[in-house]
Amino acid sequence: MLQTAPDIPNLAQKAGVEIVAGPFVNREHTIVVVVQSDKVENVDRLLIDSRLPQWNRVRVLPSLTMEEGLTDIEAQTPIF
Repeated sequence: MLQTAPDIPNLAQKAGVEIVAGPFVNREHTIVVVVQSDKVENVDRLLIDSRLPQWNRVRVLPSLTMEEGLTDIEAQTPIF
């Protein structure tokens, strides 16, 4: 961890991932990082290269901006 953590920005760049916020750490071995990438495979590559899953809990939540989410909702046909 002490060797890999400082290199996370470089590993993200190599994987094609932009770090938007974080990494934030806590005592529960959970790291929170907000990232952006064109492909989920790039995020997976960052996880593998950084070895984060070896020493922390990892959960990837694909998300949209609020504006994108509202656009998606408005484009859908209401079910009731």
